[in-house]
Amino acid sequence: MRATTVTKFLKLWAATLVLAVALIAGGAAFAATSGGGHAASPSGPGPGGHGPEAEANPGACGAGLSLPPTPTFGDAADAVKGMSEATQSYIRNCGCATQACMADALEQYAEALAQVAPRLPPHLQNSAGVVATAAARLRIARNKSEAARAINDAIAAIHKDIELVKAEDPDNPRATRGGDFIVDTLNVASLALEKGGGL
Repeated sequence: MRATTVTKFLKLWAATLVLAVALIAGGAAFAATSGGGHAASPSGPGPGGHGPEAEANPGACGAGLSLPPTPTFGDAADAVKGMSEATQSYIRNCGCATQACMADALEQYAEALAQVAPRLPPHLQNSAGVVATAAARLRIARNKSEAARAINDAIAAIHKDIELVKAEDPDNPRATRGGDFIVDTLNVASLALEKGGGL
């Protein structure tokens, strides 16, 4: 009789132990899936390898400079404004401060300017060529001084053209808007090159 009682007690104890182990395991699994066990996604870099910065500009920099379509009608200065702002944003926000990146960006900017240049005032119609020349000189610059001179010479040339437009049409301040946007873009490039080390 006593042996039977002991056997029943042992079976009951074993069943209780199995149940306790199952409950503990189930609780741990629930905590892991619910975030209670600190199993949240890591805060390090995402798939692009840039962490929070990649989320701030998803795919905006990796594909290179992206310019808006050039309209074939309307105010030419507005078209220059759109491509200028896009170029400036790319240079500022995508770390485009090296000689190669800057030359690529200005070359693409010049190609876009060439599409709208014929609709600008006559003295500004060579602005695309001025920017293209700056890009070519920048690409082969041997040092930071030559790189800076390439951009600064372009700025001086556009400023000269703006003054010619003003002299020809002094009563129309809007006539120089396209040139002003181009100078702004070149100034952004010059500053980024200077701050970023350039070469």
